Amino acid sequence: MSHIITGLDFGSSSVKGVVVQVRKDGNLSVITAFRHPAGGFRRGTLVDTEEASTVMHELVKELQGISRQATKNVYLNFNSEQIKTRPSRSIVAVARSDQEIQQEDVDRALESSRAFKLPPNHIVVHNITREYFVDDIGDIQDPVGMTGNRLEASTLIVEGFAPQYNTLTRQAEKAGMSVSGVIFNPLAASKSILTKRQKDLGAILVDFGADTTTFAVYEENKLVHAKCLPIGASYITKDLAVGLKISYDLAEQLKLDLGSAEVGEVNRRENIRLSAFDPDNRQEISKRFMCEIIEVRLAEILDLIHNELKALGRPLQLPGGVVMVGGGSKLKGISEAVRHHLKLPVQLGIPDTAPFEAMNPAHHNLLQDPEFAVASGLTLWGLTEGDSHSVSNPFDAIANIFKNLAP
Repeated sequence: MSHIITGLDFGSSSVKGVVVQVRKDGNLSVITAFRHPAGGFRRGTLVDTEEASTVMHELVKELQGISRQATKNVYLNFNSEQIKTRPSRSIVAVARSDQEIQQEDVDRALESSRAFKLPPNHIVVHNITREYFVDDIGDIQDPVGMTGNRLEASTLIVEGFAPQYNTLTRQAEKAGMSVSGVIFNPLAASKSILTKRQKDLGAILVDFGADTTTFAVYEENKLVHAKCLPIGASYITKDLAVGLKISYDLAEQLKLDLGSAEVGEVNRRENIRLSAFDPDNRQEISKRFMCEIIEVRLAEILDLIHNELKALGRPLQLPGGVVMVGGGSKLKGISEAVRHHLKLPVQLGIPDTAPFEAMNPAHHNLLQDPEFAVASGLTLWGLTEGDSHSVSNPFDAIANIFKNLAP
């Protein structure tokens, strides 16, 4: 018998989806990967339930046309500037008289790490294990079978605004989906993009979305910080539309086709004839001026990331550098801009397709797109993590199966 897992990444501009089948032999096959028009989301948050409901019902109809099981085990992304992270640490006494640590001790330690007062109307979305300590000796990933008097768990709590979380899951359920997990964007993207070696070395994954920029920081294979910033690539486009006095759609086309974050590479005398894009527009614009607008807005986003890293209060060791994903990561010259502002090596992140097989070329091309980092990561999260780090909720449906499937 096989089962199906679906990952749906709801963004402001589009929904990215990946449906995978886990066969009896443990191998994976991609049933489909797709983009779908979005609606109802702004800055990563569901703000218009009627519009979002229409989109979700359309998705359910399409998914059920592929397989009746494609809506039964769905993982959704969760993104909001209200999401916060905080470190937590708990300690429990080892229960057995022979001091051998059992899974029950680990479970008690993790549950104890959640025992703190949350702000009103907030919930724990994830409780990410960083390391364990046995009698004050740390950097232990799996303490089961070890002996000691005390077991401590160091975790990173990801908390979110409950009404936003509940609205997302409730609308998905009403549309006909069975939600097995809701995953914070940068954690899902990290699942499909960052290798264990990169996390060991220390790296930051940055997802340049349309309305938001999210990032997750790893050091010594531990999640250090994660954040959603309420500004993204669409804000560059809006500034271009205002600054150049052109339509938003034309500004987006110019940004993608001719824009660059490297102003120094652009000739001061080079102009762009807009009639090449819009026959009714006889205007000429300075390409350098256009790129200066792009550079300034991108610098603002990168400064916000830099300030978040400084606020952690200690120098980070990140030789793995910055790994970029999302639609904004395709902007020409963005690598140099990121390298200049964050003083780290930079590379474009391509989702790891190694866990997947039996793909047709169209699906393979989509999964190789940095925009599909979150969608593909959601399916891998379901395969390898289940709900082990997600909030306790009525949508618990998958256990921690296939634990060692993905690298």
